[in-house]
Amino acid sequence: MSKTRLSKSARRDERTAYLLILPFVLAFAVFKLYPMLYGILVSFWKRNSLRTRASTDFAGLENYITAVKTSTVWTSFLHSIIFSVIYVVLVMILGFIIAVLFNKKFKGRTAVRTMFYMPYVTNMIAVGIVFKYMLNPTHGPVNALWRVFGSTGPQWFNSPMLALPTATVIAVWAALAFVIITILAALQDVPEELFEVAEIEGAGRMQRIRYVILPMIAPTLFMLLTICIINSFRNYTTIVALTNGGPGTASRVLSLQIYEDAFTYSKYGVASAEGVLFAAFIIAVNAIVSKVRSRCLERL
Repeated sequence: MSKTRLSKSARRDERTAYLLILPFVLAFAVFKLYPMLYGILVSFWKRNSLRTRASTDFAGLENYITAVKTSTVWTSFLHSIIFSVIYVVLVMILGFIIAVLFNKKFKGRTAVRTMFYMPYVTNMIAVGIVFKYMLNPTHGPVNALWRVFGSTGPQWFNSPMLALPTATVIAVWAALAFVIITILAALQDVPEELFEVAEIEGAGRMQRIRYVILPMIAPTLFMLLTICIINSFRNYTTIVALTNGGPGTASRVLSLQIYEDAFTYSKYGVASAEGVLFAAFIIAVNAIVSKVRSRCLERL
């Protein structure tokens, strides 16, 4: 009798669980899965309009060939790589260093942590407006400090050499809080006994980081690395808010290229092909990171 009741209770809990996750599954199917599958389908069509009666002639690999042969696509892809490398390196290194410093007790620690988290929850368009004012070469307060020392200061967003790195550093500033808080949470799980043993053995600060902290939080660091790589390529909002791809095409990344090909030039088939190729590249990069992660964790 008890087994029957338990079985009925388990089935009821299972139905409740399915009902609870149903809204998420439906939302994912409508807003994520369907657009993704439709985008892959459009990449094989000759599509130049969003109208229902637009041409849907089969194009085969023509859109992919066009995307690969377009020089601006490769330039935008290179800009995306540059953005990603700078972003991932800075956000991981700075996030780790600051998290280790914040893991110690000091006055005002809670307030400082809160201040570091604020940029992460701030709208990127608002961040762009603020930084475009601060880095304005004529009226901005940053270049005003340069003029105090007798220099005109850099043309931050107007320089082809500085526009992309400047936008990337601002993106790092906005994303740093997530990395810091995640690493801090991992550091809380490191047993204090390990630090005490390391001190007794005479280990210095760098040795404690190398032999205690890094091995213990390595899974978290690799998880963050994967997230940061994905986020680094999702840079459309950052670039639009700060440079809009300028000056000229100096900071145009592939996400902006895809958007303009689709909604400015109505090349929906080509834009979809670019998106599929870009997604395949990101998946390949994360697959490599996953293999490196497995090997590194085996050695620790």
